[in-house]
Amino acid sequence: MSSIKNVYFQNSDNDFYKEIYPFFINLKNSSNKNLSKEDQIYFNEIQEHIVKNNSLPFDFNSQELLYFKKHSQNSWPDYFLFRYKFRKFPKEKIVSDFPIYVLVEPVSTCNIRCTMCFQIDKSFTKKPFMGTMKMDFFKEIIDECYANGTKAITLASRGEPTLHPKLPEMLDYISNKFLEVKLNTNATKLSEKLIRKILETNVNELVYSVDESDKKKYEKIRVGGKFNEVVSNIKNFKKIRDTEFPNSKTTTRISGVLVNEDQDAKVITDFWTQYVDHVVFVKEQNRWDTYNNNPDGVNSPCTYLWERMYVWFDGITNPCDVDYKSQLTMGKLDYSQNNIRKIWTSEFFQSLRKKHLNDERQTIKPCDRCGLTF
Repeated sequence: MSSIKNVYFQNSDNDFYKEIYPFFINLKNSSNKNLSKEDQIYFNEIQEHIVKNNSLPFDFNSQELLYFKKHSQNSWPDYFLFRYKFRKFPKEKIVSDFPIYVLVEPVSTCNIRCTMCFQIDKSFTKKPFMGTMKMDFFKEIIDECYANGTKAITLASRGEPTLHPKLPEMLDYISNKFLEVKLNTNATKLSEKLIRKILETNVNELVYSVDESDKKKYEKIRVGGKFNEVVSNIKNFKKIRDTEFPNSKTTTRISGVLVNEDQDAKVITDFWTQYVDHVVFVKEQNRWDTYNNNPDGVNSPCTYLWERMYVWFDGITNPCDVDYKSQLTMGKLDYSQNNIRKIWTSEFFQSLRKKHLNDERQTIKPCDRCGLTF
């Protein structure tokens, strides 16, 4: 979520911004009695900024604009407050009582082998790293997150979530519990049945991991993926959404990685905007052979430590998925003796944050070579 860069804004989104801006300016005259004491403080900060500057504290990106477009105004203040905290906590290094963003991994396996991905690490694609999350465990995670104020859940991480046989049940269980539910997929297994389930359960963003608009170039990067099948699946999603779910809240995004010099972001964007709501590109990151990469000399703190938490299929928790073998795990989630809150505020996680704040990032592997800068 925080890595959105080079976002393609459609003209309609820019026009829509002009429509929603007055609504948020008018927040300076409103109040919300349902807010917690902590949230009331942040809500007051937003109001004070608006009054003092006659502007919003931040500009909305295309993901946020699409949310506002798809949802009723009743939900706008809560969403705005969440996105405010989503920026504030990492920037000011605030450790919330409970993570507002949690990424849950249904499966760690994947059916293709992308050239820039750790799935080509043969020491990773075997036990104990490969597996599938149990449904009862998934429900426990979702229940804890829902009860403690998490606002955003992503189903994805090291593997391809559509490979989980009970993904439709997961979508049913998570439906309408959070402000944001995001599903990441390579779009190779996007059947009509799954498409309808995604739309029925109001997944608010479906992210396609696709980097090209040219068949040969795509299949060179996403090894094992079939470009024509992926295009067909994505086109079919749009067709079903437009014809059967005209009021759907689900938005679609192409999330591409710039891997090769011959990738033309404009050409790719022009192709995919026929079929999706927005297109995003990020530069390639060192997610393959992370542990043997050279240290990068970066000492600035990684914002992920204050922004999110990952839960693997087996309950192993992690600060990020660059560390795909969990050398920096904060512990294993086990509801007989451990939970997300304890892990989020654990001595180990706090120590990791402190080292990053004290310019000691280069003493931590693989933080010293992950390639992520902010």
